[in-house]
Amino acid sequence: MPPSFFSFERMNQRHSLVRRLSDLPYACHGLHTMPEVNPTPSPTPIVQKTGAQMTGAQAVVASLLRHGITTGFGIPSIHNIALYEALRQTSEFHHWVVRHEQAAGFAADGFYRRSGKIAVIFASTGPGNLFTLVPLLESLQTGIPVLLIGTNIASSLLAGTGGALHETPEQLEIIRPLTRFARRVTRPDEIGEVFAQAAEILRGPLPGPAFIEIPHDFLLAPVNASLPEAEATAKPDHVAPAPETDRAAQLIAESRKPTILLGSGVRAAIAAVRQFAELLHCPVFTTTSGKGMFPGDHPLSLGCISRLGAVQEMFLESDLLISFGARLTEFDTGRFGLKLPPQHIQVVEDSRYPGDRVPSTRVVGDIAATAKALAQRIQPRALWCDIAAIKAREAQRLEALLQESYTALKLVRASMHRNDVLANDQSILNYWASAFFPVLEPGTFLYPLGSGTLGYALPAAIGAACAMRQANDARKVVCIAGDGGFQYTQHELATLAQYGLPVKILLVNDESYGVIAFLQRSMFGQTHEITLKNPDFCRVAEAYGIRAERVTSIAALEQRMPDWLNAPGPALLEWRTVLKAPWETGAIPRPTGIAPKSS
Repeated sequence: MPPSFFSFERMNQRHSLVRRLSDLPYACHGLHTMPEVNPTPSPTPIVQKTGAQMTGAQAVVASLLRHGITTGFGIPSIHNIALYEALRQTSEFHHWVVRHEQAAGFAADGFYRRSGKIAVIFASTGPGNLFTLVPLLESLQTGIPVLLIGTNIASSLLAGTGGALHETPEQLEIIRPLTRFARRVTRPDEIGEVFAQAAEILRGPLPGPAFIEIPHDFLLAPVNASLPEAEATAKPDHVAPAPETDRAAQLIAESRKPTILLGSGVRAAIAAVRQFAELLHCPVFTTTSGKGMFPGDHPLSLGCISRLGAVQEMFLESDLLISFGARLTEFDTGRFGLKLPPQHIQVVEDSRYPGDRVPSTRVVGDIAATAKALAQRIQPRALWCDIAAIKAREAQRLEALLQESYTALKLVRASMHRNDVLANDQSILNYWASAFFPVLEPGTFLYPLGSGTLGYALPAAIGAACAMRQANDARKVVCIAGDGGFQYTQHELATLAQYGLPVKILLVNDESYGVIAFLQRSMFGQTHEITLKNPDFCRVAEAYGIRAERVTSIAALEQRMPDWLNAPGPALLEWRTVLKAPWETGAIPRPTGIAPKSS
């Protein structure tokens, strides 16, 4: 059904107010309106008016709906309130207000990772747009399609410089390197065309962020051009495999001990890749961002490559690595110290995705079609190693380390359903989770591998929770963060409380930047500026009306975990402890250049 348009006359009644607001000398990008507690669509009836004139704001919302984008995160601003008036009248669109544009970006990222659906970030000229840079970096490096709709100063002021509210020199060019598509709307009538171009990139073979910049006066201007129809985005079933498939099939036939590596790029090809793996009958690994693309409890699964030790032993014995939709990162490979098998077939949908640091035989094309074509050219094999025995030896070794991090993750995994979601920040416990937390389903392990940023977990968990609420999915969302990283986006407790999102936060508090302390001790023998003066996190959560409690031992954590996870609404469990980094304990071999400092 085509999207509904809004009455231009009804918008006219508010234009004089908007123009008066734009003249205020102290207007700021964070001018807020209080939304409903739940983003229930407005009951205002929307009537399709064929050929009726729209405003730019109406054209933006209609274009979003036309391209199947029905969710957004953002903050109303003096420059984008015309958009919010259009959103107010749009029953098909779900908007979630956050407390910072950075959080909007991470929430859109988490929304997609959980649901596979694109979400919008609504931001405003200057500060609002610039606050999204780190989320855009994260989404760019992990191939997550998100759409940033940001305003600019009025079109009549763009030719000059100086004095305009929120004016930011070269705003478009600042943001462009962190996107796959960035374009300014130069006249109201091209809004539909620009959105169509962005949608093509967002759903193309190399997805990532798109940025559409709109001078704020265009949102109130009339749009006379009709909106282009959305083109079909589904890939045809008959997509031919890449031309390099013949060479790849030959290498596979010649190998005796193949291994497989899956990254997040296989999201749309999971069934075909799994069928190929089961036919080849060999060990299957994932990258951190690919965790869940192959079930962690599958008999062929050997977990994530970030744990290095057992992975390196297998790679040294293997003669061929076949990777699908995987990007080999410094984090996962121990600063690129992981030695790969002598032959590496790298199947990707776009040659730019994996980068050029790792030599390989590239197979560029549709991943599902390529996996199916390779499966047709190989014979079923016997397993060349005892995966169950390898897992058992590693588990025994980890148990012998007597580390609370490993014990805590086992408790969390045992308490979660296989479809529950774990959103990670960057802390000691999250590094353990990357290496050793079994992930059983796709879209259930969110990790900021693209940027390595702090502050990702809470807003990403919010995005996942919003996706699940809209889908009537009652599974749990768990957020694990350290005390340092949590304070980057702690303000989003307000968003949790406002919407009653049932995110469960496990906050590990060692009152320091624990990983940095480990690195400083390893490299310099001393620590500096890593001690933190923290608030009482439980009282902070309770100030928002969020249930909170504190434990100080692993025994108490085990005892309180069921009640915390099953509590209605959001809940915070603070665990005061001092954990050791996995590299410090020997759980993971130390990466290149991080040897213990001799005394």
